[in-house]
Amino acid sequence: MFDKVLELVKQHIANNPEIADLVPPGQQEDVNKEVASGVNDGLKNSLSSGGLGGMLSSLTGGSGGGDISSTISKAVAERLQGKFGLSPEVIQKIATAVPGIIQKLRG
Repeated sequence: MFDKVLELVKQHIANNPEIADLVPPGQQEDVNKEVASGVNDGLKNSLSSGGLGGMLSSLTGGSGGGDISSTISKAVAERLQGKFGLSPEVIQKIATAVPGIIQKLRG
């Protein structure tokens, strides 16, 4: 599953120049992997704590377990802070992209 998440992260960031252009040259791959790891870990944690039904419910906006997309977005932002020399603006833009990445996983 990590490879699929990583591919979606790469596509999403590459297709958003306002993010891609702000990632320092030579660090794109490392940033992509860190974001993919955060999404992947967040999905695994959600699955283990709430089961598949709870995870699917939160992905589709149902009640129970809160909004997994925003939880994972926050976790990804925390993972990126202090790494790669990214500004808070770039980290916020990447975190804002996470729900779209998760949505593509559902599709």
